[in-house]
Amino acid sequence: MSAKEELVDAWLRAVAATAYVPRSATDVRTLVAGLADSLVGALSVEPFDPAVGEDVGAMMVTGALTGENTLTSSLGVLSDGLVAEGFPAGRVVRLLAAVSAGYASALRTRTLEQQEDLKRALLGAVQQAERGRRDTEHRFREVFTEAATGIAITDADRRLVEVNPALAEILGSPAGKLCGTALEDHLFGDDPISTTPTRREVRRPDGESAWVLVSTSIVRDEGRPDYAVTMVQDLSEVELLGTRLSHQSLHDALTGLPNRSYFTTRAETLLAQAAPTTSTTLACLDLDGFGLLNATHGHAAGDQLLRAVAARLTRLVEDEQALVARVDGDEFAVLLLDGPATPGIPELVALVRAELAEPYYDGDIGLAVTAGIGVVRRPAGELSAAELHRVASAALGVAKATGPDQWAVHDPQDDRRARRLGAAATALPAAHEIGELVVAYDRVIGLAERSAVRVRALVLDPAARPDLPEVLDLAELTGFSVALAPWLLTTAARQLPVWRAMFPGDGPVLRVRLSRAQTADADLAGSVRDALAAAAVPAHLLELLLDTPAVVDARGDARDNLRTLVDMGVTAGLHRFSGGPAQLELAERFGVRSIVLGDPFSGWRPDWLPADAVAVRATRTLLAELTSIGLEVGVLGVRDQEEATWWADNGATTGEGIAFGGPADVEDVLHGESAAK
Repeated sequence: MSAKEELVDAWLRAVAATAYVPRSATDVRTLVAGLADSLVGALSVEPFDPAVGEDVGAMMVTGALTGENTLTSSLGVLSDGLVAEGFPAGRVVRLLAAVSAGYASALRTRTLEQQEDLKRALLGAVQQAERGRRDTEHRFREVFTEAATGIAITDADRRLVEVNPALAEILGSPAGKLCGTALEDHLFGDDPISTTPTRREVRRPDGESAWVLVSTSIVRDEGRPDYAVTMVQDLSEVELLGTRLSHQSLHDALTGLPNRSYFTTRAETLLAQAAPTTSTTLACLDLDGFGLLNATHGHAAGDQLLRAVAARLTRLVEDEQALVARVDGDEFAVLLLDGPATPGIPELVALVRAELAEPYYDGDIGLAVTAGIGVVRRPAGELSAAELHRVASAALGVAKATGPDQWAVHDPQDDRRARRLGAAATALPAAHEIGELVVAYDRVIGLAERSAVRVRALVLDPAARPDLPEVLDLAELTGFSVALAPWLLTTAARQLPVWRAMFPGDGPVLRVRLSRAQTADADLAGSVRDALAAAAVPAHLLELLLDTPAVVDARGDARDNLRTLVDMGVTAGLHRFSGGPAQLELAERFGVRSIVLGDPFSGWRPDWLPADAVAVRATRTLLAELTSIGLEVGVLGVRDQEEATWWADNGATTGEGIAFGGPADVEDVLHGESAAK
């Protein structure tokens, strides 16, 4: 079942539970499906026009979807369903607000039409009374007395002659006291009461007030105004409905806290009202292991815990000028306008962690959570609410990357670096779509002979800044690396005949280094098989370097991929190899042919280190062990010929790095040129 069909079914259930619709089930489904299509269409097009929601709300009324709770239930289903389909929450809120407005407007119009019908009936009754008082007086009295709408009959001076029970209840006075008073004494407004429906305020004798909708019809006798009939509809329920809908659109239904949309709006107001130099603190919290709690104890227990967290955070800052919100599933935000008693950031974090650490008991189950916390403290006039939330979320990301129950303060320098990387990473899918990414080739040099023995294919963005990581490393940040793998393998494999001619012999001629996600991808073996079939060359000419930690940790299908590639005849290798018994045993057991070392010197040059340095001795031992079982050992990042000599003297077989040039296209490699020329 598609997401849209699930939304339609959920909406139909809400309608069936709250309203009687005098139509066939097929007609009702067709109506609801059409309304759902309109909402999805409005959210999917640019520019976004929430006015479509008003039409949908009006069609709900004309379609008789007007039970007492039908609108409330429908909005709940639609908000959950549309957000779940990936539409922005802000747009969903605006669109559903428009649905509410259209619904209320159509309901009001229908009421006015009913009132107009009633007024026509009353006027007809009065005229008929002149011709047959007895029959018409009875009918008029029935309508006048039993009508739920307030009815007032006034003379030419606008004084009340007769008032029905509904109007007496609306005005809060007995009918006997109302007669003889001026209608305007009870209905306040800037404009005179007219035949056009107007919204007026009623002030009752007990001091309470209410809003009503008032319209008047003039009864004429021989062309002269004789008396007037005024219809007064109590809007209290409509106002209450609007207030409830407004609250629901701005608050989280589970915890009662402001939602993300209201948090941003309210935070903007608080920051604007504060003095520019007033210190503000925003803490973003993301609960650790909340999915595990739901899976273990059920979602009801998770909901109870969220309510407890909301209550504790609110209580924690009740003496501060603060705003607490639930901005995502298990993510909360606490904004403080710092005062003299506001604690420092470490003390504030300690208080929050102490609150969360105290178990909440759901029956016999004691539940407690930890949270990642990101904090930013800035003057109120320095950042907008949206930017303040963004930088606090960035700090939260740093804390979550460190591990559970960690916190971090926003660091502008780290944030700039992370945003630069993030911008480059998130731009890759579009760059690939429009053909800006290319496959380039880096020479793999035999260190003994100092000549190329094969090439490594890599994805290159010619327009990228030189200080950014490789495209593959950037794509790994978003998971786009998995989508890049089939394209890279297929494109590079087309050149295998060229490299086979350039590097004669029985060894591999093309190397491709795979990321952690690519190594674990369940479709990797199929992509390799398709690429080799399209190139129509032997599998051993392709050398694939899998990510060592992914294979050691048995991440996804990493180990199955290694076995399958070896069985296919592909020259399988490992990169980011750091040694150790587990990795050595893995390389030997799985039939690995080549190893590319991770940097064992953390950026130091090995040829500048003392020969008896621990790292040097350990590296020599590792090289000896690897070569003793027939593995080809490669190194990355070779900076110059002196460093290449050191690696060659200590047993390394191949090298890559700026010492041997940079990535280039096929023609430049064939002519000995690099892209960095």
